[in-house]
Amino acid sequence: MKKLLLPILSILLIVVATDSCKTKCDSYDLDLYHSWTVLQTDSEGLQFNVELRFNTDNTYDWILLDQAEGHSNSHAEFNLDDNLMTITSDADCGGPGEYYLTVEAGKLAIMAKTEACEPRANALEWVWKRK
Repeated sequence: MKKLLLPILSILLIVVATDSCKTKCDSYDLDLYHSWTVLQTDSEGLQFNVELRFNTDNTYDWILLDQAEGHSNSHAEFNLDDNLMTITSDADCGGPGEYYLTVEAGKLAIMAKTEACEPRANALEWVWKRK
């Protein structure tokens, strides 16, 4: 009987964990739709402040807060699936890009999963502070 107790308890724990995840894990709430800021440095060493505004219509605006030669404001559309953002339309870049998003303690971390547009990756891949 003791030999059966451990496998039965293990199976029971797996079932409980899986069942609880169905109610709690299906909706991944990022609390994304705010303005975020960061001090960026480009490849030339130029530093400038940027605001990244996520809009509830699943668009974002990348806004220069300082003058920065060679840089301009940008706007794009995206889809969000849990913590994966897929950029679907961006006038500055020809194709889509995928990014992992993590929000914690008033900070937003953005990391590229797949991205062919290097300027967009350079603009987005930062740890942003909620404004």
